[in-house]
Amino acid sequence: MYNSSVLINPNGELVARYDKIHLVPFGEYLPFPSIFGFAGGLTREVGEFTHGASREPLPVGDYSLGVFICYESVFPDEVRLFARRGAQVFVNVSNDGWYGDSGAFAQHLNQARMRAIENHRWLVRSTNTGVTTSIDPYGRLVARLPRNVRTSSRQLTDSSAVPTFYTRHGDWFAYLCAIISAVALLVRFRVRAGTVR
Repeated sequence: MYNSSVLINPNGELVARYDKIHLVPFGEYLPFPSIFGFAGGLTREVGEFTHGASREPLPVGDYSLGVFICYESVFPDEVRLFARRGAQVFVNVSNDGWYGDSGAFAQHLNQARMRAIENHRWLVRSTNTGVTTSIDPYGRLVARLPRNVRTSSRQLTDSSAVPTFYTRHGDWFAYLCAIISAVALLVRFRVRAGTVR
């Protein structure tokens, strides 16, 4: 059993499918069942999904879509793989009903906006209770539907195939900055310890 997004053509035929890879623990699967077996009764009602295996973009005519589901949008290094493999437009399908009326739906939206900016891609978000919108490559909300209203719209987007620095290289720059900072702190503490003596 998978948590999937499907691509259906105008004739109603299933053309392609993306199976969610990064599942939510205790929501879509039970991690370490031997340790958390007591929680099995709770999670069985939510889901015992199998994770997908491919981040290949879905073809739509001359375009390709990078589809990610719900909270996969918080993992930038995983989303960028769609762009590296040729996705020209991102699509994020999300069940934001989990959050109720908290501010979490807005946080989730902002995380999706960052994926659009990092990869310089248009992103279309479709949610059940959150923010359904079209986001441009600069993170701006171009079209937005009201929350908790059953409706539909046509979202205009453009496509991009130009890889950004982040798309090509991922988080290595952030890791390099963290290493330099750690080394600088160590040097600082060693110098300070030497002057105290």
